Amino acid sequence: MIDLDELQEIDIQDPMVWPPWFTWLMGVVAALALVGAGWYFVLQDQQNALVSKQREETTLTQTYKSKAAMVASLPAYEKQMEQVKKMLAEMEYALPDSQAMASLLTEITNAVLSQGLTITLFQPRAEVPYGVYAMVPIDIEVMGGFHQVAEFVSTISAMDRIVTVRNLSMQITGDDTADQLTASASLVTYRYVGAEAIKQDKSG
Repeated sequence: MIDLDELQEIDIQDPMVWPPWFTWLMGVVAALALVGAGWYFVLQDQQNALVSKQREETTLTQTYKSKAAMVASLPAYEKQMEQVKKMLAEMEYALPDSQAMASLLTEITNAVLSQGLTITLFQPRAEVPYGVYAMVPIDIEVMGGFHQVAEFVSTISAMDRIVTVRNLSMQITGDDTADQLTASASLVTYRYVGAEAIKQDKSG
């Protein structure tokens, strides 16, 4: 049994005078303190590692979900890209380049002649640039019957290439009773200049 009076007389500052039982007790306390401190640091490191792994798992899960969503939407994206490419191809075809412009002018001329009209004026004017395309106005004047002029306008509007008819005016030619008209208009078509515009922008 521990004597309280003896315990009070022990000089904590001088281990040399400690009784054996007190020395043993302090050794046990010190050992428990060391073990407890060791476990604390070990568990703290493990806790930090666990938190880090949990964060990493959360990040990987979010990344996986994001990638999975992208993969799932890839077929729809590829389909949209194909549609866009098809639309661009159709637009480029509708807007002839410089090489195809001569062919388009020939098509317009043939459309006039196929209706039995007489061309009295066919004058392409200066192009008006608009970014990747240029507007090409053409002054035209023809002579013929009303129905021939109407068929010509309808044929022009139905062309695969984009050609619009503007400022159409008609006047009776000669005898007022005759079905002869002089029709004048401004035809507007468009030329694709995408590659040329890029080169000019770089050189400018």
